[in-house]
Amino acid sequence: MKNFINRNAELDQLYALYRQEKSALVILYGRRRLGKTTLLNAFSEKHDLPCCYFMADRAGEESQKNAVAISMSAALDEPLLQTVSYGTWYDLFAAFDRFRKKDRKIALIFDEYQYLCQMQPAFSSYIQKWWDEHWSDGNILLILCGSVTSMMYRETMAASSPLYGRADAQILLGPLPYNYTRDFFPKRRENELVELYSISGGVPRYLELIREYPSFDEALHKLALHRSGILYREARYLLQEEITTPNTCWSILNALGNGTGRISELGSRLRLPANQLTRYIELLRDLYLIYREVPVLEKNPQKSKKGFYQVADPFLRLWFGAIYPYASFLEFGQIRVVEERLRPLIDSHIAHCYEKLCREFVSFRAVEMDCLRVGRQWGRNYEIDVAGVNGKNELTVVGECKWSRRKVGLSVLRNLKRKITANKLPVSAGCRYLLFGKSGFTEELQDMARRDHRIRLVESIF
Repeated sequence: MKNFINRNAELDQLYALYRQEKSALVILYGRRRLGKTTLLNAFSEKHDLPCCYFMADRAGEESQKNAVAISMSAALDEPLLQTVSYGTWYDLFAAFDRFRKKDRKIALIFDEYQYLCQMQPAFSSYIQKWWDEHWSDGNILLILCGSVTSMMYRETMAASSPLYGRADAQILLGPLPYNYTRDFFPKRRENELVELYSISGGVPRYLELIREYPSFDEALHKLALHRSGILYREARYLLQEEITTPNTCWSILNALGNGTGRISELGSRLRLPANQLTRYIELLRDLYLIYREVPVLEKNPQKSKKGFYQVADPFLRLWFGAIYPYASFLEFGQIRVVEERLRPLIDSHIAHCYEKLCREFVSFRAVEMDCLRVGRQWGRNYEIDVAGVNGKNELTVVGECKWSRRKVGLSVLRNLKRKITANKLPVSAGCRYLLFGKSGFTEELQDMARRDHRIRLVESIF
């Protein structure tokens, strides 16, 4: 388990399912690069479990069947398993059951499960039948792991799926929280960590790649701007893997990356009728590629007409919001020209990520700060970067975030208070004022904070 970072909750959950007396079926899914295979390997190694692991590919059915037989043969140390030709998947599953020891639970893992379903559309039905008739009480931990989120949902969790209702756990693996970034970069300053997070978004594979470079600029140059960079075609690859209509979704993400986030604006820009646009928006939301944001004081967020869509993944937001418009320059190797033009866009992107991390800082302390919801608050003429509300829909926390070389001063605090007063926003009696600053705070503001316990100056968001 060398260099394995976090995922302790998922490891504990898997081990608890393994230890229970009855069999268990687990669905592990999430987009690519999040470390699902690494998690499964760590789970097996940490507890030294009997385990049969198979990673599917795009090969044909007979090739896949033979490959599964080889994996089962190796796991059970039974050469005979791989010397037989199996007419059906049921024959192979039956042979596996004959040779394995029933007195000790074994973990059977099918990784890249979506490829098995693409190869044989009835594969989930085969698994369902064998699970119901044999494995459900056969002392086994069956893990189906896949990267194409839409297909994994359709094959294993949707009401129309043969496996619907049978899973003991459905584990959606997400990016690592920001505070684990420093485990990858223990010697970097916090401002550098924020910059690196704005590329990686907590995706373990991206963090591993970035770790090879001494600075944010060099990582961006070599990984995302150079034609041979590993992340140069990452956005298109992710969409092609997940979506059957990648071109339309690409256009939506491009529009969102450039700041067009309202449904009416998107429809006008893309020339799509509302019903079609909504279908694509819901698809991207289901894939966790975008999210809908509303002012935190909205009493009925689902029906709010102030909804604004954002790209969820920091790397995709950076790509569509800054890099993609210059793709033709990059194809001709004009990286230096592009880098000069990208600088203000990249700075704006990092500032956006910083604001989001500041909101997460408050979210992690929601109970302490009496917050039922945390987000942004905005209106026609104002915006508050960080806002938390209580059960009475009163602001209990308000904050401003400054990703700047200048220290945050009293003017920022006064302007924040002015927004609240001028717009007659509902405020709780003990509302706290949080100020976040990349470069620290002026002496005057620090003196004010010492005299008023409601003011909190946050230099570190760990």
